[in-house]
Amino acid sequence: MVNYNTNEQVYNAKGDKSVASRVAVVICVLVQRGLYIAGFSASNELLTIQYTGYNKNKPVWEIDFFEHIFNTDPILAKKEQVAGVFISSDKNLVVPNDLYSEDNAVTWLSRIHFIETNDIIYTYPLANEQATYLLAAPVSITELVKINFQHAEILPLSIYQFRSRHTSGYHMQLCISSEQVCITLHNDSQLLWHRVSGYTSAEEIAYIINNYCLENNIDPAQLNMACNGMSASDFDRINELSQYFPGLKAGDGSDISMIWDGAISLAQQLLTCVS
Repeated sequence: MVNYNTNEQVYNAKGDKSVASRVAVVICVLVQRGLYIAGFSASNELLTIQYTGYNKNKPVWEIDFFEHIFNTDPILAKKEQVAGVFISSDKNLVVPNDLYSEDNAVTWLSRIHFIETNDIIYTYPLANEQATYLLAAPVSITELVKINFQHAEILPLSIYQFRSRHTSGYHMQLCISSEQVCITLHNDSQLLWHRVSGYTSAEEIAYIINNYCLENNIDPAQLNMACNGMSASDFDRINELSQYFPGLKAGDGSDISMIWDGAISLAQQLLTCVS
């Protein structure tokens, strides 16, 4: 593989480096310039998380990078164990079922986002929202996933944010990767806002949230906020974000006190989407 100056991080739940033989279920998340892998036992106990990212001087979706890891990582050696592959894309749209028709929805998505000729559009029902989610992703990436993991579901990363049970009042869920943040806001069970956006700092994420609240007469102090991450590196961003939103919790509602808490919470929530 070409030298991508990769950043590799590994979490092993029990400090055991030889976990590959005990992994029975695997989920993957493909984000811009990064790949997250979580391995579970047959009883759905989280065993390991691996995150590998590469520098911004390479393309956003470098197929050789993903293909190399798919073919060489021991956790992915048994392809049939990969139950779900989640993709993060800022080219998305939520359409209420009352307004949804396939042709019109694709047209709307194309008017809002630049859909490239090598993009493919997927649709996913959101039963809790009575809506349909559209996502555009590079066909080269999705075909690579299909070739390697024929038994896996391909889902949007944000899908778990639509399936979660929400607390009363304003409940905001975030998922932070090195380059993007996925934000979904509910008021009780009503979906108010969904956005996947690039960012450069925790301050910029706080600005995006506060600006939405200002425009919609929402007091940011009323937000119950839950945040996941991809790796230990995201802990610093989450910690910085907690300075703007002191009540920030992990996605499962627990405190974020250790560097892997956000990534652990993400793994557990994504597993529920394919179990």
